[in-house]
Amino acid sequence: MDRTTGFLNEELETQSWEAQQEALSRRLRETVAHAYEHAPYWRRVMDEVGVSPADIQGVDDLPKLPVTPKAKLVEIQGAEPPFGGLLGMAVERMQRVFRSPGPIYDPQGPGEGWGWEEALFAAGFRPGDISINTFSYHMTPAGMMFDDALRSLGCPVVPTGVGERETQVEIMQRLGVKGFVGMASFLLQIGEKAKALGVDPRRALGLEVAFVTAEPLPDSLRSSVEEMFGLILRQGYGTADCGCIAYECFHKGGMHVVNRAVVEIVDPTTGRPVPEGETGEVVVTLFHKAYPLLRFGTGDLSAFLPGGCECGRATPKLKGWLGRADQLVKVKGMFVHPGQLQAVFREFPEVEGFRAVVSRENNRDRLTLRVVSRERSEGLAQKIAGRLRDVLRIGAEVEWVDGLPDDGKVIEDTRTWD
Repeated sequence: MDRTTGFLNEELETQSWEAQQEALSRRLRETVAHAYEHAPYWRRVMDEVGVSPADIQGVDDLPKLPVTPKAKLVEIQGAEPPFGGLLGMAVERMQRVFRSPGPIYDPQGPGEGWGWEEALFAAGFRPGDISINTFSYHMTPAGMMFDDALRSLGCPVVPTGVGERETQVEIMQRLGVKGFVGMASFLLQIGEKAKALGVDPRRALGLEVAFVTAEPLPDSLRSSVEEMFGLILRQGYGTADCGCIAYECFHKGGMHVVNRAVVEIVDPTTGRPVPEGETGEVVVTLFHKAYPLLRFGTGDLSAFLPGGCECGRATPKLKGWLGRADQLVKVKGMFVHPGQLQAVFREFPEVEGFRAVVSRENNRDRLTLRVVSRERSEGLAQKIAGRLRDVLRIGAEVEWVDGLPDDGKVIEDTRTWD
């Protein structure tokens, strides 16, 4: 069985990226119109910024809408439970509702999946591969996400969940399991347990392909798993809210973005798309009618890679997970969140970029705002500092700069605790 070539949907996956963009724009227009009509939260957002559905004709129009950070979903749903006006259809039509940490409640509508099928096929899964799914089926959607995707490919699923490493080894042997879905670190643990039981993972288990996600995959971990089992291991990137966002093909070298959503890389401070190759926040617009998400800020950092791919897929690639854009930092006893800073600076259109730098002098925290702006005046500096004090309840100094590092960071913590 050739697991290294082929496409789940050759006509779509090999279509030029320009043609795929046109198709995305058509779906985008439908989604925005639906969200405006049926999801009260999105109607409020669009009305507040003076944008109508007619103003969003294509992917290039998306920056007219603000980015909604993942962290804000907790606030939105908490203010108007259970879904915060984000639901785009009647509750009785829902298939499932999942609960993610926060808490955030993610509804699943009829016939709406998470797009992992394409990723699993690209990784090498083929019809008839009995596969163990080690993601949890409890509350969060990961277990169901991959269960649905595997079954749609014709891969019978053994819903093992995490844990019981000895039982996982037994199942692999007895059923002739070919595929694994889960975390690479857990697969390594299964292999180590097999060795402890006197079972050779490479010769006795017969695992041929593995798809992993939910944690960083350094080369050392990938190599250890591939050598232990003698298999193909590929990774993907997604979230509980959006499902699959990007995935590796056989040739690796980055992750192909999906063609079931619009994926942007934006400046976390302005929400504007950054040039190809530059680091920014991954922002996703999801075409689900039950739970439409418009410019959803994942809080993850990545970058688009230049060039094509040997596999023939036309979609661009993400560099991979490069960290978080929304890390909390505690300053002077108060938590500072990038979303708070972004909200403040949206009030100052003359500001083109900023970074909050946290330092420590004489055992006291200091917050400095390095700001790139078309206007530089003492009055503007005082307004920014005053507004920030209103929001954060801590003081800050404004420092005008000509430019900022291209690493996507909103907050830089330079403190040491020696």
